[in-house]
Amino acid sequence: MMKIKQVLTLRHALILFCLTMLVLIAFKGMDMKRKMAWIDEAERYYRQNNLIQAEEWYQKAAKNQSIRYKESLIQERLNELSPITEMKTALSRLDERVETAGSRQDFNGFLQAYGEFQDARNKFMHAEARFAAVYPKISAGYGISDDITRYFQQFKSLFYGQLEQQLNQGNGDEAGAKWNLQAIPDAFYGGADEKTKQLGAKFKDFDERLMSRLAGTGKFAQLLDFSQSLMDQYEGRKHKAPWVKSKTEELARTILKKDIEGDQPANYALHAKTYESYAKSAGIKSGLLKDIDRQIRKWLASAQRKIKSNDYEGAIALYEALSAYQDTSEEVKKAKLAWTAHDPVRLLQLIGQTASYSHVSGGGSRFGGSAYAIGSDEANAIYFAVMNADESVQAASTTEFPGDVAIRSVSIEESLSTKSAPVILVEGESASRKALYAAYEVHDRRMTPLFFFEADGYTVQPDRSLLVTNPAGASEDGGGAATQNAIYVRQGDSYQFSGFQKDYADIDGADLLAHPNEKVRFACYIVYGGEGDALAQVGTTYMKLHGDYMFNEGASITVVGKFSRFEDVVPGGDPLAQPINVPVLDVERVE
Repeated sequence: MMKIKQVLTLRHALILFCLTMLVLIAFKGMDMKRKMAWIDEAERYYRQNNLIQAEEWYQKAAKNQSIRYKESLIQERLNELSPITEMKTALSRLDERVETAGSRQDFNGFLQAYGEFQDARNKFMHAEARFAAVYPKISAGYGISDDITRYFQQFKSLFYGQLEQQLNQGNGDEAGAKWNLQAIPDAFYGGADEKTKQLGAKFKDFDERLMSRLAGTGKFAQLLDFSQSLMDQYEGRKHKAPWVKSKTEELARTILKKDIEGDQPANYALHAKTYESYAKSAGIKSGLLKDIDRQIRKWLASAQRKIKSNDYEGAIALYEALSAYQDTSEEVKKAKLAWTAHDPVRLLQLIGQTASYSHVSGGGSRFGGSAYAIGSDEANAIYFAVMNADESVQAASTTEFPGDVAIRSVSIEESLSTKSAPVILVEGESASRKALYAAYEVHDRRMTPLFFFEADGYTVQPDRSLLVTNPAGASEDGGGAATQNAIYVRQGDSYQFSGFQKDYADIDGADLLAHPNEKVRFACYIVYGGEGDALAQVGTTYMKLHGDYMFNEGASITVVGKFSRFEDVVPGGDPLAQPINVPVLDVERVE
């Protein structure tokens, strides 16, 4: 027998179920009533020929599945109004794509969406008349045309800014921004003519400023390459850009004029040839080419006059300078033959000391005279002679060069000579080194020994000291087989050994961390010593020394080496002590 409580609980459940069903039935009834009202509303709009609203209400009714009511009518109407549904679907999708591409500054994606929008517009505007008539209203509802206009204006501003930025950075790769601007349809510039006007002015300003910058920094070849590239790009896009040719010619003319004014025929010839090649490649007829030909012929005539005045060096130098523009090898050959005819040995023979000279050379209009000559005789005496303007000859000689050493050459040491005091360099055979070098400085009628050493070579440094490679008889350890570069400096009238070129930098050991992977030298104190490794200190800075040396604890030493890593070390080797991380110097030498 059921208890009273159980009976009451079951009754409540049934009551609740009934109430729920009543609510559901009420809602379903409302949905059914709503669907019938929507169909009536759709039919009303349909009869009024308001197709946009009719399609919307038919769609709402079709989605209401609370009751099957006039389903065939709904489907018939939706099939009939499907062009409107297609318009809404297409424009909704395109509006989203336009917004996404525009906000992300995806220009290519935006152009693609715009192209599809134009295709859709053409399609829908050529649909059945009653549907084509409603397309503008649907399109306006999405605001897609306004969005496209707004984003195209934003893209224009973006690309103009990119051009200016590229110009400020000196970057000539402007094609992206430039041709993106050209890709924006004419309508968004106010028509084809206005677009041509705006972009023409902008491109002209950009191109000319960039070309001027290239010219101003001396990048002549890059200027012409850029000009050629611009013309090819504009031609490929059928865009007229007359300013490229005219500006290039203007800048080239300015540069060539500066070469003439600075008496730089070599630079002029190179620039002229580069411009000529550019004009030929671009198919340009330029009046500048005639000016170039006229100037080259002027310089060739000047070289001929130099030969007639016995300035063979000047004539040859001019011919060689012009060789970048045209082949002057024949002219150089003729000038050298004429110079040989004007043999400098004649100057030496005028001295009257000997009838046989070797290693003879000379030139004109130098060292205070119209010509000079140098050479040696059979006894290894060295001679220098200069012809004065009145054809008198001044001469100097020395017999200090060893008579038993075979002379290889006698020449002017250009790096040490001055306009009034030539330095004669004599190179002889050496049994222990590549050569024996002796130099003599000429003052009036005297030759003063400047240096004398056997070595594998030497160079004159900017401070006019000598960097001598592997000099015989000079080494750090007193031996005679040094392989280091030695420094010789002038002291009075001669050069003296000053020391060896250091391959390291002297530093304060406390600054070791500022010189990673550099060979350095510094003094330090050995805190904990040992064979191969030690802990050293400079001030409050610690470092580990590592190398094939015995490091004595408590000693102060100078080390040479490189630092490239860190290691943890325990001071004194005490395992209980706190390790410290220190730089490690790989020691190459201990002093």
